[in-house]
Amino acid sequence: MYRVLFITDQAEERKLLKSCLLEQGHTVAMVPSRQLLSADFASPKADVILMDLEDVQTEFQHLFRVVRKDRVLKTLPLVALVTEEQLGHLNYSDGVDDYLTLPLTDKRLLERLRFLMWKNSRVEGTNGLKIGALTVNFDSYDVHVHGQRVVLTHKEFELLKFLATHPGRVFTREALLDQVWGYESYAGTRTVDVHIRRLRAKIERRGERYIETLRHVGYKFAAQA
Repeated sequence: MYRVLFITDQAEERKLLKSCLLEQGHTVAMVPSRQLLSADFASPKADVILMDLEDVQTEFQHLFRVVRKDRVLKTLPLVALVTEEQLGHLNYSDGVDDYLTLPLTDKRLLERLRFLMWKNSRVEGTNGLKIGALTVNFDSYDVHVHGQRVVLTHKEFELLKFLATHPGRVFTREALLDQVWGYESYAGTRTVDVHIRRLRAKIERRGERYIETLRHVGYKFAAQA
């Protein structure tokens, strides 16, 4: 069962969704956005974050950034609950892993959470890797190249992690969108190319090559990893 952090400014309107989660054996901590932003906010233990954006008073990109900077919450999958009108304003580089459109049925919520948690668990590898000058710690989100720390965005790290835990296997851009951004993501395949380029610029130095391009096919991580 999952521990759900439910960030919402509409606790009364979301009672049915909370009850649905509780009936399935999950635990739910409902937190208003203002509490998330307060200086004394103590991050609860959680497995997944639901962020209800329908009526938030704060710019939701700011809320995403606050979550991704939090020591406890930054590695958790984040699902945004949005209206159809808000879809075009989602920026996946801010750390959104998935979304659900409102109004939302209990069944749809449970199905998506089940899928997201399954997807996250199946890409877990060991707690890190070391290949050449590159060292990655999956638990602490630390990346070092030649002993120097490299700062990656959340999606850059998730892309690196996914490729690194499947060394030698070729993935199309569409497959990477599915696995890293979510299978209903509105991001295009161009997004994958941009993130790969930025990732390479940060980790491939002095002639090293960790990510290989197969022209007209996709990308793979060096097999010796």
